[in-house]
Amino acid sequence: MPATHNKYFWDGSENLSTRFKVQRMIEYGSFPDMINFPFLEFQEGFEKIDPEKLRTSEKRKRFIIMAKPHIAGSHSWEEIVEKMIA
Repeated sequence: MPATHNKYFWDGSENLSTRFKVQRMIEYGSFPDMINFPFLEFQEGFEKIDPEKLRTSEKRKRFIIMAKPHIAGSHSWEEIVEKMIA
């Protein structure tokens, strides 16, 4: 995990599930840090997250909910956004 992401795991980063790390990045990460989180790890952890229960702004929650149908079949955030726009 890039050093810039360590600031979001103030309670340590040992033995954290992928789901927890992804949820923490969605809820607390800056937008650039969230989309720069390792994409394959994001996909893996996202499968176990209920976007409706995220503790984040309504705008970010809406973005994640709109992106959800495209996350599993994509290879990057760029591809997800392209699919959302299409």
